[in-house]
Amino acid sequence: MIFDPNSELGLEYVLEELARRYVFDQAERMVKPAAEGVLPRFVLGRAAEGCIWRFSAELSPSLVRSVAKLAGREKGRGLGEEPVMPPERLVMIRRLLRNGDEIPEAYREALLIERATVGELWIVD
Repeated sequence: MIFDPNSELGLEYVLEELARRYVFDQAERMVKPAAEGVLPRFVLGRAAEGCIWRFSAELSPSLVRSVAKLAGREKGRGLGEEPVMPPERLVMIRRLLRNGDEIPEAYREALLIERATVGELWIVD
């Protein structure tokens, strides 16, 4: 796919990146990394058109519902928007996912396509 900076395909690129990184079950829950690495509990992808999120298959349905309510209120991110700010509800999402366990800080990975940032992933291990 060729990137057109005038189109709004950021979420498509985010989905492609998720498919490269993780294996999903029929419910679109992450079951294992596509390569070596750690399977995160939660990933939030942001692009100009909005947000998408995916969960580890190991999480309980009630936790998924709680986090999805917060993730559903997040805004997308415009192309070239600076400075990059974390999602507004990331701290609350991390608290829910912590569930008594200590987890590392969430981090952002910008997906770069032809020198234009089209989307980003916020990953909570």
